[in-house]
Amino acid sequence: MYYTNDFIDGLIPKLKVPIETYAENSAKEFSKILNSDKKYYKKFGVYWWAVKDALRKYMHNGKWYCGGADDPLMKERAWHGDLNRTVLAAGYYFGSLQLFDSMHQWTDNDGVEHDYKLYDEDAGF
Repeated sequence: MYYTNDFIDGLIPKLKVPIETYAENSAKEFSKILNSDKKYYKKFGVYWWAVKDALRKYMHNGKWYCGGADDPLMKERAWHGDLNRTVLAAGYYFGSLQLFDSMHQWTDNDGVEHDYKLYDEDAGF
């Protein structure tokens, strides 16, 4: 599912932290989740690549190593203007996805469906 920027704008007033620090705060929380079970990365779907960027940027304690694997095309398709807004979408997506499947389907803002396999060799396996 693609979240429109209007949808993301509607989530911002409900945040407990300022949007300007959302990616940093979320990276700390996401690293705890991922440390408990690495396969949770799949619940971020297309937003995994933005989450991975936030983890690289803000988590320097070595508990969660993300490596260099990336998917620039899917990251671009799921981008919401900046890292904070995109990580906000990632958190919302994570909370709504119940599956740990590698196969994902994602509909972009133009209504185009994309099938992709989410696999990251650097996700700690």
